[in-house]
Amino acid sequence: MPERDPLVELVDEGRTGDTVGARGRERALRRAAQEGATLAGLLVDLAERESTVVLRTVSGRRHHGVLVAVGADYCVVRTHSGAEAHLRLDAIATLHPHRGERHALPAGDRHPVVDLLLIEVLGRVVDERPRLVLVTTGGDQVAGELRSVGADVVTLVLDGDRDQLCCVAAAAITEAIVDQ
Repeated sequence: MPERDPLVELVDEGRTGDTVGARGRERALRRAAQEGATLAGLLVDLAERESTVVLRTVSGRRHHGVLVAVGADYCVVRTHSGAEAHLRLDAIATLHPHRGERHALPAGDRHPVVDLLLIEVLGRVVDERPRLVLVTTGGDQVAGELRSVGADVVTLVLDGDRDQLCCVAAAAITEAIVDQ
């Protein structure tokens, strides 16, 4: 039986220790990233990949489509019909990425690229007078043509009655669905 070289054994032990140490450091870094994960950061990752998602809101409404943007307090899901659902982040109860896509555990606290609030986005399109469906924290829905956006109120002319206005407190809006 050949004699074991102590130097070779020492080098082998060092390599094994380095490998185990590297794996441990990698696990610790991955765990730290997961512990710092935010919903906004996860949504940014998914939007960059234009992932298909199912989002359920706190009012129980379900939105299925492609995640296309994330703003300061909202995200945008483009549905298969072409409508864009702008959902307030604090109204999202669950997020299910598409089963057919590979997704890692949420990691990181990335921030949205679009630094606008939902109320500001609505203010930018008011001149186009789009048709909207607004959903509030209580689950109420109002549909109509966007007419004005104030500091904390959104006004629609209701569908079916051109003389009827509806003013919605901006803080109560959890969803703004824009028909395309």
